[in-house]
Amino acid sequence: MALTAQQEHWRRHFADFGFVWLPGLFAAEADWISQEFERVFQEKGIRHEGTKRTGCGYLVESSARLCGLLAEPRLDAVLEAILGEDYNYMGSAGELYVGDGMWHPDGVFPDLTFAKLAMYLDPLTPQTGALRVVPGSHLQGWQGNLDTQALWGLAPDQVPCASFDNRPGDVIIFNLNTLHNSLKGGYRRRMLNMGFSARARTAEEKERLQRHLPEKLYSEILLAGAPPSLMKHLRQPLELKGLRP
Repeated sequence: MALTAQQEHWRRHFADFGFVWLPGLFAAEADWISQEFERVFQEKGIRHEGTKRTGCGYLVESSARLCGLLAEPRLDAVLEAILGEDYNYMGSAGELYVGDGMWHPDGVFPDLTFAKLAMYLDPLTPQTGALRVVPGSHLQGWQGNLDTQALWGLAPDQVPCASFDNRPGDVIIFNLNTLHNSLKGGYRRRMLNMGFSARARTAEEKERLQRHLPEKLYSEILLAGAPPSLMKHLRQPLELKGLRP
């Protein structure tokens, strides 16, 4: 697949820095995405007390309208650039975050690239909970939550990083190995996330991918409405689960 100049920019930025920032990617859809986010939480009976993080797995798969985002050419163009045209969709969740986090990667994956799409649904700045990422940290093999004071003599908010003022509809996609954090936020920061991976080609990569597939994969809502352009990104995980595409 020949990449456009824009796709080559995304590919190189993701490879070198471990993330791509996509301001306004879903700005036109931001209002109804927020409404669907709230509806799914409500229908699942998930209450947020505001004292600790609250999660809702399978969020996109619970809404036909949110499932439609996975077939959006705007998103597909980015994912094809950074993960390859035969990338896999891994699943989704909704999160309600509270207060400060710790610097951490979401995993350590040396032989297969995994990526997370994070879309915060509220206006945020680095001082009010916007995501922070450490460029290039996906290449360094960090594991777990980091004690930045012990490592570098730095408070969490002093760690050199990239961060952006967030508006609903902005998107960041980052390598799961990338160090990231959110600081100084309130008690109800809403974030929709989706997981993706490069296609597994070797036996070792297929084994790793299979280990990281969610127990519950795709919903009937997603499968019933998936066009062929989306089904190709569902096929390998279904096959690894022993399910018919």
